[in-house]
Amino acid sequence: MTLAVATTIATSAFAGGPMTNTNQSAHFLRSIARGTSLSTDAVYTNPAGVVFMENGFHLGLSDQMAAQTRKTTSSLTMGPQVPGGFAETDFEGSVFSPAIPSVHFAWKHNRLAIMAGMGVNGGGGTIKYDNGLASFERIVSSFPALIAQSTQGGVVPTGYSRNLTLDGSSMTLAFNAGAAFRITDWLSAAAMVRVGVTNNSYKAGLSNLNLNIGGQMMPATAVLAGSPYAALVEQSLDVQQKGTSISPVVALAFHKGAWDASVKYEFEMRTELTNETASDISLEAGKSMFPNGEKVKAETPALLAAAVSRHCGPVKVTAQWHHYFDKNAENSFSPVILGNTNEYMLGAEWQISEKWLVSAGTQRTQLNMDESKYSDMNFSISSWSVGFGFAYAFADWGRLNLGCMPTFYDSVESTGVHAFGGQSLGQYKDVYNRTSIAWGIGLDLKFGK
Repeated sequence: MTLAVATTIATSAFAGGPMTNTNQSAHFLRSIARGTSLSTDAVYTNPAGVVFMENGFHLGLSDQMAAQTRKTTSSLTMGPQVPGGFAETDFEGSVFSPAIPSVHFAWKHNRLAIMAGMGVNGGGGTIKYDNGLASFERIVSSFPALIAQSTQGGVVPTGYSRNLTLDGSSMTLAFNAGAAFRITDWLSAAAMVRVGVTNNSYKAGLSNLNLNIGGQMMPATAVLAGSPYAALVEQSLDVQQKGTSISPVVALAFHKGAWDASVKYEFEMRTELTNETASDISLEAGKSMFPNGEKVKAETPALLAAAVSRHCGPVKVTAQWHHYFDKNAENSFSPVILGNTNEYMLGAEWQISEKWLVSAGTQRTQLNMDESKYSDMNFSISSWSVGFGFAYAFADWGRLNLGCMPTFYDSVESTGVHAFGGQSLGQYKDVYNRTSIAWGIGLDLKFGK
């Protein structure tokens, strides 16, 4: 439970694996399948291929924006003669990320290339839930039933009102540095070191809880005074989480004639976060979510990526596959992971003139999770993404990239028994939906020979 809210934020910005963002530039938005790229984004997508670029210094600068919604449509039906519950209600969080930067640098000379890069490896969004979360609402909705039972029918609340909010942000920056060497005229290898830096921040609040007693709204603090639930009525959360990790990346690239291919393996990022908690929140009496100083696992799974391309005159077609080793990583998704995630990508670039290039691509992200165990604080959804855009070479040393990528998510439904205070009180139903669109601009710059 400790990392549940973190997951709500950490998967906000892009399509990709449950914990991993493979969108590291505007090039990705316009064509998606970038595994055999020989542009500046190859520092991330095809590091061994950098050694097949032209001699000289190469610099890639990108900035992206992303907008997303995460919605849970929820209802709670209490048992016979049990007060509380709520009808079908939307709990929606919105994300807007105005600046998601990435930088890629490479120096290539004959058979050797040295490179470095920075990008958002996870998170990258700030989310606001102005109406709280369904899971929080179920707790508040339990108070009428618990009060009715504790007073043995003397006091029976028939309704309630409250303020519930949740704001959070999450960012994992990955810094990469390494080198590539051309073994033969058509085969190369690369090795890199990746440093991940994670910073999360969450604020939430439950306030102004009132209960309807005999047709009159009364402060819950007065009704629950002296009960074990009194401490749950007015709560606030203010916590930051920080952590770092170091992991290697290795890759091979093939470049001969009309064919290109690559394989890359990113080792697991064994990130451990430390809570810095100013105020904590409890979903049950005596059970806090973020104990100050506690360390929690937020590991990013290892990733195997493979791609192959064929040049057909001015058109380059690329097929790519990603395999995330989710079962081996310990993070908030671990309780719901059934198997590893696979992604399938197909992209095409058409060089229509010396200066102009147009491109498009698609991606299917197929998760393998136990959806029956989802909660609104811990869910990820399989999706389709479509990317399109263009590149314009405005000089021998510079090219502009523009791209847009909407993502379309499957709809997921989960039902379960709502238990609180050691009792099973009712049945809930949650339907999870997401929307997402990202767009970006980038520059490829080349200096020297």
